[in-house]
Amino acid sequence: MRGQARKTTGLPPRRQMAPRDEPATIHEVGESSQQAEFRAQLRQVTLDLQGTRLELQESRTTVEDTRTTVFEILTSHLLLMEQMNALDAGTQAWRAMIEERVRRTTIQGMIAAFWQRVIVMRGVMIGVLEGMSLEARLLCVAIGLVIIAMVLDGLWYFLR
Repeated sequence: MRGQARKTTGLPPRRQMAPRDEPATIHEVGESSQQAEFRAQLRQVTLDLQGTRLELQESRTTVEDTRTTVFEILTSHLLLMEQMNALDAGTQAWRAMIEERVRRTTIQGMIAAFWQRVIVMRGVMIGVLEGMSLEARLLCVAIGLVIIAMVLDGLWYFLR
């Protein structure tokens, strides 16, 4: 029925989808059909081996290229790791230096703030002491000295 439908619709006959793998057997003089078939099979195997050899050479080339690429990547990676280690060492030294400067600046700020407070307290004390008797003045100076001693003692505790 299939062939009839193609004939009646005017469609061309179907063609073979792919060529067959069987090579055309050519007989040589004095050769049997079996020998010709073996020779054809041998020729096909030889062609297949040559194709496989070419594929193997291409694979070897690809593997060698891949190996070279991986080696270059590893070399670059090691170089970058060395640079990162060098930068890390430099960064640690820089961080230590900055921390030391910040610590010094903080201590200097604390000392400056302390002396500013001392100057303000001194001004207040002088103003208060001007209107007092000598005994009251001496008592206030003693209290002020005790306060200063307590502040210095506390300051040494926090600076440790």
